[in-house]
Amino acid sequence: MTKLTPKEFNKKYKISQELQDKFDFVAQSKRQNLTSIAGKPKKLAFEIVKRFFTNPAVVIALLVFIALVLCSILIPFFARIRYGIIPNKPLSELSYTDGLPPINSPYVLKAYDGTNNPFAKLVKAIAAMPSNQRKYFDFFISTLTIEGEVPDLDAIKNSGNFGPYSYVANYNAYAYYQAQYLWDRMTNAKNEGLPITDALIESIKSKLPNLRPLLGTFSVGSDVAKAIKKGSDVWITTWYATWRAIKIALIVATIQTVIGVSIGAYLGFHAGKKLDTILMRVIDIFLALPELIWLLLFISIFGTTQWALIGALIITGWAGPVSATRMFIITVKDEEYIVAAKSIGASTTRQVFSHALPAIIGKVATNFVRRIPSIIVSVASLAFLGFFQETEDVNLGQLLIASIEYVSTNLWILLLPAIILLSLSLSLHFIAVGVHDALDPKVIRMSNRKR
Repeated sequence: MTKLTPKEFNKKYKISQELQDKFDFVAQSKRQNLTSIAGKPKKLAFEIVKRFFTNPAVVIALLVFIALVLCSILIPFFARIRYGIIPNKPLSELSYTDGLPPINSPYVLKAYDGTNNPFAKLVKAIAAMPSNQRKYFDFFISTLTIEGEVPDLDAIKNSGNFGPYSYVANYNAYAYYQAQYLWDRMTNAKNEGLPITDALIESIKSKLPNLRPLLGTFSVGSDVAKAIKKGSDVWITTWYATWRAIKIALIVATIQTVIGVSIGAYLGFHAGKKLDTILMRVIDIFLALPELIWLLLFISIFGTTQWALIGALIITGWAGPVSATRMFIITVKDEEYIVAAKSIGASTTRQVFSHALPAIIGKVATNFVRRIPSIIVSVASLAFLGFFQETEDVNLGQLLIASIEYVSTNLWILLLPAIILLSLSLSLHFIAVGVHDALDPKVIRMSNRKR
């Protein structure tokens, strides 16, 4: 059938100009566009983003979370590329570079017993050197005090003794490991029969390593934190462990949410039926015990690797999203738009994905965001309690438990991972609030009424 234009239609059916004027109720000049009356139609995605960024606390939380993620990725990456520093690997194979303090406070205070220790042997060796060689160690001796006094090297040389039976030394830890390096190289040269000349000492001193870890290095790891390598950089290793925690949490939360939406939506539309009853009893079993108990059980079965941990977290955490999604679906499945879709023959799949899920997407997204810090804290708690100890890699929980023994000498070993965990938890909590307010239809309707 050929489509007629208005002029062809009028001509074919012999509609006169007078009759056409009667149909023209409003003059063309006085007609108004529909958008000028009702306003331009709003784009849903734009409105969601605008509502999300309306709350200043949510914006700040999002910026904090993005900053944490970028730091956890970029700091270890650039440390490896620019300085060749590998996370959780010793900065140097040199001795005495473990347990270094932060670079901005390089002095350490240590108690020693007698003279049978590397520190006392070094000071005695420097005291026994000729004055022309001793001067090359002034960079270390000038930072050293024993019980608050600068040691008298000539008195030590003449008496052959160093300090009382027990004493407290205060010195620059970075100058100390460089002095040990210089002395070791001079000793090796002497054992090889080389004369210890000023030129040789100057050559060795020109090659002195200059390590500058921002927050110091780790001391030896304890039995519950044996994966932490002594002498590794505190700043870089902690950010590396942070990225591992975020990565594991994102993977686990995503898989848990997919399982929860898939199974929970089906159970919600078939609530009360036999399959729903069976699965809900299984879910009740998983939810009856604390998640930590289940994690301990599955970790003892699968081992203590990253992928074993991911599998254990998924198995132990799937019940929560399924139960929550089922409850959300039950609250909306009898709404008018669902009944209308069902009455015109819409399939269950269409009812779920086209009508029910959009109504609960805010709650599902909020639940997803809130699971991320929960997973991070769960992994850290397992490691901190000593139940999940990786042998080839490191996590935030291991850093926390390793810090207990050495927090008196370097507070940042404990403070940095604690601040990161706190910032992650708080920022994701506020982001979840923003996601809920931006996506939940009831919140949207209430805000529109207030306007």
